Amino acid sequence: MCSGGDVSPEEKARTAQSREIDKQLRIEETVASKGEIVKLLLLGAGESGKSTVLKQMKLMNGAGFTPAEIANYRAAIISNIITCVETLIDAMDTLRIPYGFKPDAEYDFSTANANLCPMPLVPFDKSTDSILMSQRLSRVVRSVNTSKGDDLETSKKSVKEEGVVTKADDPISRAAECIYEGLGGSEHQPYPPEITILKASERMLFGLDLNPSIPEAIKYFWSDPGVQYCYSRSNEYQLMDCCAYFLSDAGKFLNSMFKPTEMDILKARIMTTTVTESNFKVNAKTTLRVYDVGGQRSERKKWAPYFQDVKAIIFLIAISSYDQVCMEDESMNRMVENMNLFASICNHPMFKSTSMIVFMNKIDIFNEKLAKSPISKYFPSFTANESFASHCLSAKITGIPGENSYEEGSAYFSERISELNKYPEKSIYIYFTWATDTTQISSVLGTVNSILLGDALMNLGML
Repeated sequence: MCSGGDVSPEEKARTAQSREIDKQLRIEETVASKGEIVKLLLLGAGESGKSTVLKQMKLMNGAGFTPAEIANYRAAIISNIITCVETLIDAMDTLRIPYGFKPDAEYDFSTANANLCPMPLVPFDKSTDSILMSQRLSRVVRSVNTSKGDDLETSKKSVKEEGVVTKADDPISRAAECIYEGLGGSEHQPYPPEITILKASERMLFGLDLNPSIPEAIKYFWSDPGVQYCYSRSNEYQLMDCCAYFLSDAGKFLNSMFKPTEMDILKARIMTTTVTESNFKVNAKTTLRVYDVGGQRSERKKWAPYFQDVKAIIFLIAISSYDQVCMEDESMNRMVENMNLFASICNHPMFKSTSMIVFMNKIDIFNEKLAKSPISKYFPSFTANESFASHCLSAKITGIPGENSYEEGSAYFSERISELNKYPEKSIYIYFTWATDTTQISSVLGTVNSILLGDALMNLGML
């Protein structure tokens, strides 16, 4: 029992909490009474997940997707599937991987060629290929030093410069190249019938009525161990993150009766080439106006007109991109590109007092990669960063600094992003997100709505 004027700690906490709630309600009432439009920018480099976050905002606000939008996403999914198949077919030749190649097998190179591929082999019809050549669209996959001389030089390079991504040079990759050349290379090696079908049909697949043989051919293609090995090296070329999701069940997605679910739509990729504006009601008198802009370098010149009167910026960074190269410039690591772009936005004089919210996105892919792709291979400071070690200690993160775990990796990149801020009075609020996970991202976006209605992020207790 408390006597006299004494107040228990519990009562003090309840009083403080009540005052904070009252304060937040007053803020909301003030904003609502003005009928304010709150302007929010979604920024970030390409492939960071901005459009996916916008889709989630629509779902959270009950807008959903119209029949026309669903039809468009169905077409986008078909396009995604075909683009992924094309990219993998090209990458098989670029990386010199033969179909049927099994990374865990011990090959006798004197007999491997005859028994390599599990499917019957037939020569590819070059006449068909030449006809289709004139119809080819530009590839998203880039060349990765395809000549032997370039490969030799590339393999000699030491990963000293931060973010450098080099072609795999290990016994498995060398075995694949040896067998690939032994089978005749890209010009003469025979292909499984299913690959021949895909090669001959790839420029005809963009309609919604597909040849019935295509889904089955994709099924065989995706199950090929050589293709799976090629997929495991996708950081060496440009491949959509949705590849495995769609190719693993291509028959369902290519069925004429298929109707995309919300998750299918969240996974679908449509490159943003225009600035889109979306309006969401936060309360009776407050509208959240969100601008989603393209993240590719060629699209960034469109950003400037939207910088005026911005309440907050959500800047997305794909944390999983630490071992990947940029689509526009394969000499540039994607994470380095993300950090450079963030620094330019965060330290822009116009945004000196603008709330900066960072979504370190694609934590699901990041977590999967850590088992096979060491961060220190691309960011050597990850193993020798004293400030990072201090951060781990102060944040009570267990493990050895530099250990390739989710906890250490996420703390390291969080520290790298935070230290880019050149305004001491400005705080950077970092969240680790999985944009296609509706429950997880909804929770984060819920706090963002509260942030946008007030000016005291720390008082919300979300960090």
